[in-house]
Amino acid sequence: MSRIRLTVAYDGSSFKGWQSQPEGNTIQDNIEAALLKVSGEALRITGSGRTDTGVHAIGQVAHFDVPESSSMNAGEWNRALNVNLPPTIRIIKASMVEDDFHARFGAKEKTYRYEIDIGPVLNPLRVSRAWHHPEKINCEILRRACSVYIGEHDFASFAANRKDGKDINTVRTINSIEVAECSDGLTITFCGNGFLYKMVRLLVGAAVRVAEEREEISWLEGMLESPGTAKCQYCATGEGLYLVEVIY
Repeated sequence: MSRIRLTVAYDGSSFKGWQSQPEGNTIQDNIEAALLKVSGEALRITGSGRTDTGVHAIGQVAHFDVPESSSMNAGEWNRALNVNLPPTIRIIKASMVEDDFHARFGAKEKTYRYEIDIGPVLNPLRVSRAWHHPEKINCEILRRACSVYIGEHDFASFAANRKDGKDINTVRTINSIEVAECSDGLTITFCGNGFLYKMVRLLVGAAVRVAEEREEISWLEGMLESPGTAKCQYCATGEGLYLVEVIY
């Protein structure tokens, strides 16, 4: 049996996140439905991680195992899947990989980008693609606030609770954070070895709170020094978040 790696891009606006749900309409559900149409078999895909409702991706990675009955090469799978997917989900690349490649457990680093539109009026072309935040944000304070997150920390205060009841390790390493100003707003790019449920959105929400001068940087430092004692309550919207790249 052969294994295929997929690089997937999607506009998450109309989907209920990545992971399959009983009510359907997730990215995984749509790709698996396309696989069924192409192969005639119920094939499962494994993604590098979950993205939430409304979150977008430029470089999500997934894999699936090709049934032995198939003679299609990676390029043929790529084209066939795109024919059977909605236009807001695209397979950017399909490639044959070793049988031990694992999209989730093999990931070494992920890059997420968060986009904030600070204009007084949101451009209609940015609807569902950026967090509209017309209130004043001090960019220098934002950079200093984000720098607090860099390094290995227990991010329990910046993780939402999933409802599966599982205990998870909340220690993660953020390798770099870049805050960039552009004509219509700000982008914050996070690179790290992994991210918890809603972690990037909570980090952004808290840093913006400081950059609005409503909280001090010491407030962020306190949540990192006493992880989980207090939970961050400021979660940025999902529509501004993009999974950009997964490194193996």
